[in-house]
Amino acid sequence: MKILIHLTSTLLGRALQELLEREPEGYQALAVSDVRKFDGFRPDFIVVDRCTVHGSLQIQEPDTKIVLLDFCLSDEEITSLLLSCKIDCVLAATSDLPLFKKALNKVMAGQIWIDNNRIKAIVRQGEHAKASAQDVSFSKKEREIILHVSQGLTNKAIADKIHISEQTVKTHLSRIFRKTNISRRSQLVPYAMNLRVQGF
Repeated sequence: MKILIHLTSTLLGRALQELLEREPEGYQALAVSDVRKFDGFRPDFIVVDRCTVHGSLQIQEPDTKIVLLDFCLSDEEITSLLLSCKIDCVLAATSDLPLFKKALNKVMAGQIWIDNNRIKAIVRQGEHAKASAQDVSFSKKEREIILHVSQGLTNKAIADKIHISEQTVKTHLSRIFRKTNISRRSQLVPYAMNLRVQGF
Protein backbone atom coordinates (compact mmCIF):
# COMPACT_ATOMS: atom_id res chain seq x y z
CA MET A 1 0.00 0.00 0.00
CA LYS A 2 1.47 3.37 -1.03
CA ILE A 3 0.69 6.35 1.20
CA LEU A 4 1.52 9.97 0.42
CA ILE A 5 1.48 12.12 3.58
CA HIS A 6 0.85 15.81 3.01
CA LEU A 7 0.35 17.53 6.36
CA THR A 8 0.93 21.11 7.47
CA SER A 9 3.37 19.82 10.07
CA THR A 10 6.32 18.32 8.21
CA LEU A 11 7.56 16.82 11.47
CA LEU A 12 4.27 15.00 12.07
CA GLY A 13 4.26 13.81 8.46
CA ARG A 14 7.73 12.32 8.78
CA ALA A 15 6.85 10.69 12.09
CA LEU A 16 3.81 9.03 10.51
CA GLN A 17 5.96 7.91 7.58
CA GLU A 18 8.48 6.27 9.92
CA LEU A 19 5.75 4.55 11.92
CA LEU A 20 4.14 3.11 8.81
CA GLU A 21 7.43 1.94 7.31
CA ARG A 22 8.19 -0.07 10.47
CA GLU A 23 4.96 -2.05 10.16
CA PRO A 24 5.14 -5.64 8.87
CA GLU A 25 2.50 -4.98 6.19
CA GLY A 26 5.17 -3.31 4.05
CA TYR A 27 3.64 0.13 3.65
CA GLN A 28 5.45 2.51 1.32
CA ALA A 29 5.02 5.95 2.83
CA LEU A 30 6.31 9.29 1.64
CA ALA A 31 5.90 12.53 3.60
CA VAL A 32 6.08 15.69 1.48
CA SER A 33 5.72 19.39 2.18
CA ASP A 34 4.79 20.16 -1.44
CA VAL A 35 2.67 17.64 -3.35
CA ARG A 36 4.04 18.86 -6.67
CA LYS A 37 7.59 17.77 -5.77
CA PHE A 38 7.48 14.01 -5.91
CA ASP A 39 8.16 11.83 -8.92
CA GLY A 40 6.94 8.38 -9.83
CA PHE A 41 5.12 7.74 -6.54
CA ARG A 42 1.52 6.82 -7.34
CA PRO A 43 -0.20 6.64 -3.95
CA ASP A 44 -3.20 4.54 -2.99
CA PHE A 45 -3.85 7.07 -0.19
CA ILE A 46 -3.11 10.72 0.43
CA VAL A 47 -3.17 11.70 4.11
CA VAL A 48 -4.09 15.37 4.55
CA ASP A 49 -5.29 17.91 7.10
CA ARG A 50 -7.66 20.87 6.72
CA CYS A 51 -4.92 23.13 5.34
CA THR A 52 -3.50 20.68 2.79
CA VAL A 53 -6.61 18.90 1.49
CA HIS A 54 -7.33 21.27 -1.40
CA GLY A 55 -3.72 21.21 -2.64
CA SER A 56 -3.68 17.42 -2.56
CA LEU A 57 -6.83 17.19 -4.66
CA GLN A 58 -4.87 18.67 -7.58
CA ILE A 59 -2.69 15.58 -7.86
CA GLN A 60 -5.30 13.00 -6.87
CA GLU A 61 -5.86 10.22 -9.39
CA PRO A 62 -9.29 8.55 -9.78
CA ASP A 63 -8.45 5.56 -7.55
CA THR A 64 -6.51 7.51 -4.93
CA LYS A 65 -8.27 7.70 -1.56
CA ILE A 66 -8.15 10.81 0.63
CA VAL A 67 -7.67 10.40 4.40
CA LEU A 68 -8.41 13.56 6.38
CA LEU A 69 -6.76 13.79 9.79
CA ASP A 70 -9.12 15.64 12.10
CA PHE A 71 -7.21 18.05 14.33
CA CYS A 72 -10.25 19.13 16.41
CA LEU A 73 -12.24 20.45 13.46
CA SER A 74 -15.75 21.69 14.10
CA ASP A 75 -18.70 19.67 12.83
CA GLU A 76 -19.39 22.43 10.29
CA GLU A 77 -15.80 22.28 8.98
CA ILE A 78 -15.94 18.50 8.60
CA THR A 79 -19.30 18.70 6.82
CA SER A 80 -18.04 21.46 4.54
CA LEU A 81 -14.96 19.43 3.61
CA LEU A 82 -17.07 16.33 2.97
CA LEU A 83 -19.33 18.38 0.69
CA SER A 84 -16.52 20.04 -1.24
CA CYS A 85 -13.84 17.33 -1.45
CA LYS A 86 -13.82 13.63 -2.28
CA ILE A 87 -12.80 12.42 1.18
CA ASP A 88 -12.90 8.70 1.87
CA CYS A 89 -11.84 8.69 5.50
CA VAL A 90 -12.04 11.12 8.43
CA LEU A 91 -9.86 10.03 11.31
CA ALA A 92 -9.08 11.82 14.56
CA ALA A 93 -5.43 12.87 14.68
CA THR A 94 -5.25 11.23 18.11
CA SER A 95 -6.09 7.79 16.68
CA ASP A 96 -3.56 5.07 17.37
CA LEU A 97 -1.74 3.21 14.61
CA PRO A 98 -3.89 0.02 14.75
CA LEU A 99 -7.05 2.12 14.21
CA PHE A 100 -5.34 4.06 11.41
CA LYS A 101 -4.41 0.78 9.68
CA LYS A 102 -7.92 -0.62 10.18
CA ALA A 103 -9.41 2.50 8.58
CA LEU A 104 -7.05 2.20 5.59
CA ASN A 105 -8.02 -1.44 5.08
CA LYS A 106 -11.75 -0.65 5.24
CA VAL A 107 -11.38 2.21 2.75
CA MET A 108 -9.24 0.02 0.47
CA ALA A 109 -12.11 -2.52 0.55
CA GLY A 110 -14.47 0.16 -0.78
CA GLN A 111 -15.97 1.52 2.43
CA ILE A 112 -15.99 5.06 3.77
CA TRP A 113 -14.58 5.56 7.26
CA ILE A 114 -15.95 8.34 9.44
CA ASP A 115 -16.06 8.30 13.23
CA ASN A 116 -19.55 7.47 14.58
CA ASN A 117 -19.70 10.70 16.60
CA ARG A 118 -19.02 12.69 13.43
CA ILE A 119 -21.74 10.81 11.55
CA LYS A 120 -24.24 11.58 14.32
CA ALA A 121 -23.28 15.26 14.27
CA ILE A 122 -23.67 15.43 10.48
CA VAL A 123 -27.09 13.76 10.67
CA ARG A 124 -28.16 16.20 13.41
CA GLN A 125 -27.00 19.12 11.25
CA GLY A 126 -28.97 17.77 8.32
CA GLU A 127 -32.09 17.37 10.46
CA HIS A 128 -31.67 20.90 11.84
CA ALA A 129 -31.20 22.30 8.34
CA LYS A 130 -34.24 20.46 7.05
CA ALA A 131 -36.39 21.84 9.86
CA SER A 132 -34.96 25.33 9.45
CA ALA A 133 -35.14 25.33 5.67
CA GLN A 134 -38.87 24.62 5.72
CA ASP A 135 -39.38 28.12 7.12
CA VAL A 136 -36.97 29.83 4.69
CA SER A 137 -37.13 30.16 0.94
CA PHE A 138 -34.06 31.10 -1.05
CA SER A 139 -33.75 32.51 -4.54
CA LYS A 140 -31.78 30.51 -7.11
CA LYS A 141 -28.78 32.85 -6.71
CA GLU A 142 -28.94 32.57 -2.89
CA ARG A 143 -28.98 28.77 -3.11
CA GLU A 144 -25.95 28.89 -5.40
CA ILE A 145 -24.10 31.16 -2.98
CA ILE A 146 -24.96 28.96 0.02
CA LEU A 147 -23.48 25.93 -1.75
CA HIS A 148 -20.29 27.82 -2.65
CA VAL A 149 -19.89 29.22 0.87
CA SER A 150 -20.26 25.70 2.31
CA GLN A 151 -17.35 24.62 0.10
CA GLY A 152 -15.15 27.25 1.69
CA LEU A 153 -15.02 29.69 -1.22
CA THR A 154 -14.34 33.37 -0.54
CA ASN A 155 -16.70 36.11 -1.69
CA LYS A 156 -14.31 36.97 -4.53
CA ALA A 157 -14.08 33.34 -5.67
CA ILE A 158 -17.87 33.03 -5.59
CA ALA A 159 -18.23 36.26 -7.57
CA ASP A 160 -15.81 35.01 -10.22
CA LYS A 161 -17.50 31.62 -10.39
CA ILE A 162 -21.06 32.88 -10.86
CA HIS A 163 -20.16 36.05 -12.77
CA ILE A 164 -21.42 38.73 -10.40
CA SER A 165 -19.61 41.42 -8.42
CA GLU A 166 -18.13 40.75 -5.03
CA GLN A 167 -20.43 43.43 -3.58
CA THR A 168 -23.46 41.56 -4.97
CA VAL A 169 -22.25 38.40 -3.24
CA LYS A 170 -22.02 40.35 0.03
CA THR A 171 -25.54 41.69 -0.49
CA HIS A 172 -26.89 38.18 -1.09
CA LEU A 173 -25.06 36.89 1.99
CA SER A 174 -26.51 39.68 4.14
CA ARG A 175 -29.99 38.75 2.94
CA ILE A 176 -29.30 35.03 3.57
CA PHE A 177 -28.04 35.77 7.10
CA ARG A 178 -31.18 37.80 7.85
CA LYS A 179 -33.48 35.09 6.48
CA THR A 180 -31.78 32.33 8.46
CA ASN A 181 -31.04 34.39 11.57
CA ILE A 182 -27.39 33.30 11.58
CA SER A 183 -24.16 35.26 11.79
CA ARG A 184 -21.34 32.96 10.58
CA ARG A 185 -20.60 31.46 7.19
CA SER A 186 -19.97 28.03 8.71
CA GLN A 187 -23.58 27.99 9.94
CA LEU A 188 -24.69 27.77 6.30
CA VAL A 189 -23.30 24.24 5.94
CA PRO A 190 -26.50 22.52 7.16
CA TYR A 191 -28.52 24.60 4.69
CA ALA A 192 -26.16 23.51 1.91
CA MET A 193 -26.63 19.88 2.96
CA ASN A 194 -30.38 20.32 2.70
CA LEU A 195 -30.07 21.95 -0.73
CA ARG A 196 -27.97 19.02 -1.95
CA VAL A 197 -30.57 16.56 -0.65
CA GLN A 198 -33.20 18.52 -2.60
CA GLY A 199 -31.03 18.12 -5.69
CA PHE A 200 -30.08 21.75 -6.25
